[in-house]
Amino acid sequence: MNQRQSGYTLIELLVTLSILSIILLIPSIVLPNLSNSSHEADLIAQQLKEEIQLAQHVAMSNGREVFVRLDNRTKECIIRFGIYEVYSITPFQHPDMAVETISLEPSSIAFLPNGHPKRSGSFLLCIGKHRYQYTVYLGKGMISYKKI
Repeated sequence: MNQRQSGYTLIELLVTLSILSIILLIPSIVLPNLSNSSHEADLIAQQLKEEIQLAQHVAMSNGREVFVRLDNRTKECIIRFGIYEVYSITPFQHPDMAVETISLEPSSIAFLPNGHPKRSGSFLLCIGKHRYQYTVYLGKGMISYKKI
């Protein structure tokens, strides 16, 4: 007697169920919500740190005192040697960008000819609802910031 059985094997059923379960799980995966404004604010904060470091490097390379002025009124970051000798002017990159004093006025950041900061302290950068605290350290002249 030649009796033939038809149907699916256990392996075929398991593969089919696995594929279906993966397809059903895809919509339920929650990706982290990285809003565009948060990423943009982080990039602007990094750029401001680099502007301050640029002023430090300009002071060391030219052997002259360099001043940094972050001006809320004109919405500019100005690096200058003296009152009338401007090195660079960078406009604020966001319309809601503002700086606030904590223990260091953002308009009084200065670097000596050896690259050391003239004063240490902290100030706050506000970009919309995002806040960043910048700290300028004496000694090695390290500049750091953190999101708060």
